[in-house]
Amino acid sequence: MINISLPSGLYSFRLDDLQELRFSKYTLTNVFEKITVPQREACVELWTRNRVIHSKQEALARTDQVCYFITETQTGKLIGVNTLYKSANHSTGNGVWLYRMFIDPQHRNTRIMIIGTAMMLCFSKMYLADRGLKGVVNINENSKLRRAGTARLFKRLGYRKVGEEDGKEVIFFEFDNINFVTNTLIPDIQ
Repeated sequence: MINISLPSGLYSFRLDDLQELRFSKYTLTNVFEKITVPQREACVELWTRNRVIHSKQEALARTDQVCYFITETQTGKLIGVNTLYKSANHSTGNGVWLYRMFIDPQHRNTRIMIIGTAMMLCFSKMYLADRGLKGVVNINENSKLRRAGTARLFKRLGYRKVGEEDGKEVIFFEFDNINFVTNTLIPDIQ
């Protein structure tokens, strides 16, 4: 069992923050299974503008998977999303949630990626673990995510490497192996 403190350096938020968190110049809003029509439209625009998804129809269908909506706090402009969707079987041999994240290239930085991923992991452990799936899997397509420093960050978040799929690293956050504990010390996340 891995005990992870909330808040901590990587999980620098309280459980109450899982619905909405202001971090630096960004706001992360949980929209899992409650995304609005304007939020869907913003996702479609973000994905098609950045050529992540080429078909507006496919992009619209994927909006059902959005977990966190990441906006610039000052402008309200969508700069990123992370998504969760069910998968029957991967390197874990179990039904899991598959995770993806996209951040507009102008806003990419390690901290926003880590905070977005950490919030999704905490949310999924606290609110989705009872849906019969074993955990969250990332299939790291981006070679930068295999760097030693990034691999250490994923490990500190509670992931473990479980193999490779089509030459891409597969990491797994197993619900039964993670225990979140509260910490009275709150780090400065600004």
